[in-house]
Amino acid sequence: MSYIISNDKIIPLEDFKIDIAEGLLYGYGIFETILIRDKKGMFLSEHYKRLMKGVEQLRINFDMPFEKLDMFINLYIKKNSLINSVLRITVLKNKESFDILITHRENPYKPSKYREGFKVEISEFKRNPHSLTSNIKTTNYLENIYSLREAKDVGSDEALFLDVQNHISEGATSNIFFIKDGTIFTPTKECGILEGIIREKLIEIIEENKHLNIKKGFYSLKDLFEADEVFLTNSIMGIMPVSKINHTTYNLKKFYITDLLIEELSKL
Repeated sequence: MSYIISNDKIIPLEDFKIDIAEGLLYGYGIFETILIRDKKGMFLSEHYKRLMKGVEQLRINFDMPFEKLDMFINLYIKKNSLINSVLRITVLKNKESFDILITHRENPYKPSKYREGFKVEISEFKRNPHSLTSNIKTTNYLENIYSLREAKDVGSDEALFLDVQNHISEGATSNIFFIKDGTIFTPTKECGILEGIIREKLIEIIEENKHLNIKKGFYSLKDLFEADEVFLTNSIMGIMPVSKINHTTYNLKKFYITDLLIEELSKL
């Protein structure tokens, strides 16, 4: 039997009920997706900090302290006997209060996919850096899910958004990096991106290594297509090499810096 946490109760999944409020009806909420590795939630404090930023920005009166949420997560992991999994925390607006839901699913990323690399399609939709929701992880995820489904319909794994000025922005579920002549590049937050947890960890790793150099800025598809290496990041897959974007292919056997970063990230 699978269990979920709904507000302050851990209940069997089949007994779950939720209020029909604006959080449910209009996608008025925030969520975080957390990797469970060896029975432990990874980077919990960082996820909590981003969650709190989101609820504050959307004016959701969520006042659960980190210690209480951490207790719920550990209880949830134990109750569901999770070893390696994917945990989701969802906070929905419910009038002047909130509903919180903790669920889990299987990790979809298999070792074979890292060897093959992701294939990526360019989405028809554009990221607006001035949007209320551009830099927070809201439950209103329609453009992301729609674009990802469109990519998968043609045999690819991820969709890539440009911003309204046609700079590369982010993936439907990931941040993007590329490497050219030994320098690592990634879009600046002004391109309307969600600043991912792994993106931030990786930037720290790169900035602390005197042999590596990173630049954050505004980059075109031409820059991306001419790159030597491209990879994606998120909290569940870590670093995923990219083997193809539209009709441009990349030689994964020459992903020397990407392989180095994968190794360094695994040490955290």
